Amino acid sequence: MSTPDSAPTLNRLIGVLATAGATLGIIAGLVDVAVGPSIRGWVGNKLNTSILGIATIALSTLALAAAIAWQRNGSRVGLRRPGTAVALAVPAILCFTTIGRLWYLPGSILLIAAATILVNSTREDFEGAMNARRWLRGLLVILGGFYVFLGADALGLAGALGIAGGLCIWAVLAHDSALRRASFAVIALCALPFAIATWWSAVTPLIALLMLVLGASAELPGRTNLDGRGLIRHGRRSLTRGP
Repeated sequence: MSTPDSAPTLNRLIGVLATAGATLGIIAGLVDVAVGPSIRGWVGNKLNTSILGIATIALSTLALAAAIAWQRNGSRVGLRRPGTAVALAVPAILCFTTIGRLWYLPGSILLIAAATILVNSTREDFEGAMNARRWLRGLLVILGGFYVFLGADALGLAGALGIAGGLCIWAVLAHDSALRRASFAVIALCALPFAIATWWSAVTPLIALLMLVLGASAELPGRTNLDGRGLIRHGRRSLTRGP
């Protein structure tokens, strides 16, 4: 845990690490697209290096957006700290499966930045982030990442639908619109095409179903109304009263 005097310096260091890791990730993705077939030993011996490189660039761009947001004061306090850490950690973890050794350095830097944010966050930061809707939307972000990864590993139109669907879901979630019914409709439009194109797979239709369930719970009115402190108080009352 950092002290008040060291917090500004630590926040600047986190910003530098996150920006550097994301930038190196974009460069690694570009290298995979450009010369991946010539350096298969460095890119995990993947066959479809172009699509995997594009997926890496997209995920690294998400991490870069989180790093830029961190540079602003609003991302350093309250519930945005855990959210920023997740936005750095998810691309870092996923891209370890896309371009092999090229990702070792940028992925490690992003994970260090994410871990530093979490270690130096307070209990109030985590309680403020424990809003039911935010957790549901966070799970949708992760499922969108799976869509990008599975799309990158697929071929042809199906692969393009997977990548586009995952990126589309991220875009919807990044824009916290007051028109929640419209947001859910867009989530459904993003999730269904890839699932239909790969209907023979048990994985993608299941992911699409989870997206629809989570999207309905998060975006349709009246589904989520407890924040983190409310959930904690509710749990304490349940423990006190007993079964």
